[in-house]
Amino acid sequence: MSKNREIPLGDDAPEPLHRQCEHVDCFEAGEYRAPKARLLDRGKPTDYQWFCLAHIREFNKSWNFFAGMSDEEILRYKDEDITGHRPTWKLGARTASPRKDFRYDDPFDFRDDMDASAESSGSTQNNGKVVVDPKEREALAILNLQPGSSLEQIKRRHKELAKKYHPDIRGGDKTAEEILKNINQAYTHLRSCANS
Repeated sequence: MSKNREIPLGDDAPEPLHRQCEHVDCFEAGEYRAPKARLLDRGKPTDYQWFCLAHIREFNKSWNFFAGMSDEEILRYKDEDITGHRPTWKLGARTASPRKDFRYDDPFDFRDDMDASAESSGSTQNNGKVVVDPKEREALAILNLQPGSSLEQIKRRHKELAKKYHPDIRGGDKTAEEILKNINQAYTHLRSCANS
């Protein structure tokens, strides 16, 4: 048993199967569409004109997207085209930061816990003193450096100690070899801390 179903037609009338080329005195089939105006590349079917292969080639050769635009409009369009005509802003200009004057109920004191963990993590400054994690403090002690030393100072000190305790210079001394291993490990750790 088959039922006849009505197929809803949209507001637009169905397109004819064969269009005629819209070029003057051409009776070929219009299979290729071309925009009628500059910025209508996503419009309705009525916003386009249809040409045969020979006339669409002719249309494409003579098409100038920037026709009718001033030099300033062309330059502005090209500048906006770099970002796909989307709005942009300077890096870091639209970042969110927590407000200090928050007014909400915090019965579990999550806000205080977050502030305390932020103060204790990493090498942040606290009342003028640099807070350093224990591994970094140990590495600085091995190289005999102060907290807050620059990467150049760390490299210079590593080079000095590597020359001083190298086993080849010390005649194959095993203790010098162990000291050099500790120096290299400390240097590697401090470089990773400096790069992060």
